[in-house]
Amino acid sequence: MTDAPEWVTRHEGGVTVAVKAVPRSRHTGAVGVQDGAVRIQIAAAPHKGQSNAALCAYLAEQAGVRRSAVRLRRGSTGARKLIEIDGDPDQITARFAVLAGEIA
Repeated sequence: MTDAPEWVTRHEGGVTVAVKAVPRSRHTGAVGVQDGAVRIQIAAAPHKGQSNAALCAYLAEQAGVRRSAVRLRRGSTGARKLIEIDGDPDQITARFAVLAGEIA
């Protein structure tokens, strides 16, 4: 079992990820950690949910799960969000531990 980054909370059936979203960025990607949340820049604008959709797609790709396994649990209109990802918590945590190492 891999140690989870501070911004990942494991639970039965998946994980919850704390995110600080920065829409209208040059590219989409994780750039660091801020106040216990992973800071993710999103190229899409926060118009009609476009940036939330892009954020969920990015996290699905990073977690190695289908897009349908990722959902916004809290923070649809704010910068701070909680994203729930269904899947094997060990595998998802291991992938996010690699991502955490890349942005550290």
